[in-house]
Amino acid sequence: MPNAIILLLALLLSLLLSAYNPAAAECASLYKQHLASDLELDYQTFDQTQGQGFRALAAAGCQREAADLIEAYIAATSAEQSSLRWHIAQLRATHGDNETAIRYAREVLKDDEVEAPDTLRWNDYVLATIAFLENDPDALQQHRDKVAEAADGHPGNALNLKLLNALQRHIGQSYAYATSRIE
Repeated sequence: MPNAIILLLALLLSLLLSAYNPAAAECASLYKQHLASDLELDYQTFDQTQGQGFRALAAAGCQREAADLIEAYIAATSAEQSSLRWHIAQLRATHGDNETAIRYAREVLKDDEVEAPDTLRWNDYVLATIAFLENDPDALQQHRDKVAEAADGHPGNALNLKLLNALQRHIGQSYAYATSRIE
């Protein structure tokens, strides 16, 4: 699971860097450049490598374009990795498109998730995020608590709990604002 931890840290860094929002023309230009080159990248490079693929756009503050690039990548490659859809959900939420973010987030829920003390509580993490986007503090609390129960059993839960705590503290505010307040 070290890759999952690295992925979460990279995403958190991307979200923190996203406070800077360049002019729309710059984002459009960057999108065109990456659209011309990145659809040929392998999944690992496109999705998991800092400064490559969609992450270059996200780091530049171009969340909408980064999500658009992932959608184009999925269409061009028929990629099925759930992380791609989760990143679209996060990017759309950061850009303020909660409805689309929720739709993509629901697509990454796992039917066969086992709730054991030493497993990643992925579904609860996703459902807590959806609850935040739907402004449902009770559901957010419920799913956040399940992640907290397993925080000592899996390092991914401890990382996700930091984000969920920020979402809980800032419910009713934007996802971009809440995720920029992780302690």
